Amino acid sequence: MLIPMNYQKLDPSLSAIVSELPQSEEPNLHVSVRTLAPPDPEQQRELERLGVYGVSSRGRIFSAQLSLEAVSKLSEKPWVRLLSLAQEMRPLG
Repeated sequence: MLIPMNYQKLDPSLSAIVSELPQSEEPNLHVSVRTLAPPDPEQQRELERLGVYGVSSRGRIFSAQLSLEAVSKLSEKPWVRLLSLAQEMRPLG
């Protein structure tokens, strides 16, 4: 069974990974979630329920460790702008 996914909201790195992953409910994808505007209380609850952390009414970019199913659900939300594969940041110098 295919999971519905709005690939237009996935960056190329995340898109490549989700197209090859087996279906799983394990939160194994480290993702950045960008919303169109700071989330309202209902959107905040939904983000937290799906595995997004650090959700606030002031931010628009949040980190998450998500399952393939959660990525799918978020990709279908009209208030989600972009889902991208998180990248490890290293100090400069």
